[in-house]
Amino acid sequence: MKYTVKGSITKIGERKELSNGATVLDYVVNNVSENGWEAPFKIEMYNKPERIEHLENFLKFNKVGDAVEVEFDIKGREYEGRVFNSLSHWSCKKTEDSVPVVETEEVASDLPF
Repeated sequence: MKYTVKGSITKIGERKELSNGATVLDYVVNNVSENGWEAPFKIEMYNKPERIEHLENFLKFNKVGDAVEVEFDIKGREYEGRVFNSLSHWSCKKTEDSVPVVETEEVASDLPF
């Protein structure tokens, strides 16, 4: 089952080569709801050596600050009695939508610290 999130890329991690030849890359998409709440989604790309061009294209055409729509799957694994979940990248498309930015106001304070 595929899920979708719209937002802006706030972080692109470093590539990690695994012992089996696959490459893993994590990135974060920040989604801002209509009421202003921010929700970061850490998404993982896992590519076998024969499909590495997908990871290369992601790095070539996406950068921090880009507005995107990401499709992903939710993967769950059990390890030593604990369950771990991850969001597995399926596709990433740039959007023309402007991503709302949460503005914070600096409030003048008379506190001594």
